[in-house]
Amino acid sequence: MRSHLPGLACALIACVWAATTLAQPPGGGGVGNQNPNVGGITIDAEGLVRPGFLADQSSRLDRKRRQALAEKQLPAEANVFSACRKVSLPELERFVAAKLERGEPLADEVLCLAGLQRIEYLFVDPDRQDLVIAGPAEGFARDEGGRPRGVSTGRPTLLLDDLLVALRFVPQASEVGCSIDPQPANLAALQQFVARHSTPATPQVIEARYRKMAEILGRHDVRVDGVPADSHFGRTLVEADYRMKLISLGLEQPLKGLRSHLSMVAAGSNSIQRWWFVPYYEGLYRSEDGLAYELVGQRAQLLSQDEVANASGDRFAAAVTQLSTQAFARQFTEKFAALADESPVFAELQNLIDWCVVAALIEREQLAVKVGWKRELFLDAARLPYQSGPAPRQTPAVFNTRRASAGMVVGLLSGGVTIVPRKLAQPAAFQTDVARRLVGVRNEELSAPRSKTHPWWWD
Repeated sequence: MRSHLPGLACALIACVWAATTLAQPPGGGGVGNQNPNVGGITIDAEGLVRPGFLADQSSRLDRKRRQALAEKQLPAEANVFSACRKVSLPELERFVAAKLERGEPLADEVLCLAGLQRIEYLFVDPDRQDLVIAGPAEGFARDEGGRPRGVSTGRPTLLLDDLLVALRFVPQASEVGCSIDPQPANLAALQQFVARHSTPATPQVIEARYRKMAEILGRHDVRVDGVPADSHFGRTLVEADYRMKLISLGLEQPLKGLRSHLSMVAAGSNSIQRWWFVPYYEGLYRSEDGLAYELVGQRAQLLSQDEVANASGDRFAAAVTQLSTQAFARQFTEKFAALADESPVFAELQNLIDWCVVAALIEREQLAVKVGWKRELFLDAARLPYQSGPAPRQTPAVFNTRRASAGMVVGLLSGGVTIVPRKLAQPAAFQTDVARRLVGVRNEELSAPRSKTHPWWWD
């Protein structure tokens, strides 16, 4: 049986793009021994991004390994689950400053913020001159990729490194994020190839043509905006976007029941997709006095837009977005919370979104000023540099195919995320807690007894 490889306007091509952009409000070394690569990708000396080795980190054996390491490496009081662990940012800064003054290294307890896994609350305490983040926490240990993860949940911890990057770069940057995109010249060359090879052929020949198309499309350029590309913050944005694209192509399935976009595309459809993450909170709440904030929801959702390309390789929004493109984005959003529980990079993306909101709130509401916190160390890149690693610059061409009743479908890769903390931090984005529930939560959590050995965190 012979099939056609039609022109680009109706080719069976699933090209995936998106821009990982976190627009923000105006306004070599590092903090520890963190692995310079992020856990699920490797980045070589030339900046080429590739999938890393992924062990079954959710297995019973791995949980036992994490538990054993946590018992060995953490203070006993940090190696317990807490529904609401509090971390004082000013006290943390003072603790880190004292360590640096004595020339002592920072332990994982500090680098990983006492095992805090999510920011659910931000408390302002002018009386004690304190600014406190709070959320669930537990004991943790690093997995084989160097990512610190909870002993029972497997969720990654918040990182001091990401806090430093958020405080230093979020307020000044008009846009923070990343983009993975094909080069326009290669897109133009791809269209020329398709135009020359539209004759009927066997499925085997057509599959070979698709491989050639992936070769022509070549490496995709990676751009990181607003935060350093060599920071954990920037590299994690790239990893989250890259992983989403691999899932869309059916090359990874971290969650049972999560369908790839490739499995949804109808044969004969023209499908150049752009997908990108944006923040998604069920609610952002603020106490009437502005001294307590609550973040509720899964943090991220996936949006979609079909695109077309002209003869020069420039891309434009298509007049209509196909149902399959929308269906994949909707499914990904619906399953995102469960996906974050299984795939740690998406949980880290949730944490980065929280950091953006917190940094934007601190700046917009002048919270540091209200509590007299000057952030002299945390804003000093010379005294306390962030942990740097290889900067992602390109991803290899990745594609996948499936047989369909009317021919073949192929997926080709590119990608993104968009977060706009300025909008999230605006008063209109927050619902006022008129019932004063947040005031009660704040008073209860801030009055809990603190430890003399680690005054910067308590349960």
